[in-house]
Amino acid sequence: MFVKNFVLAAMAGTSLMALPSAAGAVSVLDFSGNICGAAGNEACGNGSAIGQNYGDIAGQVDVSYRSFNSSTGVTYESFLKHWAAGYGDLLNIVWGGSGPTVHASEIIFTAAAGYEVSLISLDFGCYQNRSSCQTINYDISSLGGTVIAAGSAPTLYPTHGTLAVDSGWFSDGIKLVWGPDAYDVGLDNIRFDVRAIEDVPPPAAVPEPASWAMMIAGLGVVGSALRRRRVRLSFA
Repeated sequence: MFVKNFVLAAMAGTSLMALPSAAGAVSVLDFSGNICGAAGNEACGNGSAIGQNYGDIAGQVDVSYRSFNSSTGVTYESFLKHWAAGYGDLLNIVWGGSGPTVHASEIIFTAAAGYEVSLISLDFGCYQNRSSCQTINYDISSLGGTVIAAGSAPTLYPTHGTLAVDSGWFSDGIKLVWGPDAYDVGLDNIRFDVRAIEDVPPPAAVPEPASWAMMIAGLGVVGSALRRRRVRLSFA
């Protein structure tokens, strides 16, 4: 019993410090329900403005929306809009702008002080298989300018495409831009996570030489005890 407890204590000293803390629950922007209007509590119709408070987590992250001229960067509308169906097989999507080749759309996730945010994935679809939306053009970066992902992907009408972002964590926030096809390409099921910075798991602890010595010594004692037991049994 003494030997068993000795070895367990030595092992505990080298491993318990590496246990991770829990992170926040994943949030999903699915653009359904009463999320439209200035207060973000009205029923949505096709073309309704999505409330600027949709997706916010009080004291942790602010989510904001706009469409802008893809050439000049000038804001076209300080909101994005809802559409019920027609974008592949997706229901309740977000889109923006006034035409398929003019405006890009933007969603910004701004982390509050003491928090950081991660963008996980999103779905996208093409409106009624129009030629302007056979692919989505996207640019995802931190608000500090770190490039996270950029490129294009097929929209896969009549179904939809999915982009796995897995951005990692940013305390300065994340900006998601798509377009200039943001009129005919709609987004849905945008998954993001937020966590307090103090919840960040520490790096795995490297055992000190003394801990290794204790573990090796403990295993040596166990081996000696087992050898003695085998000797006693052989002469019983």
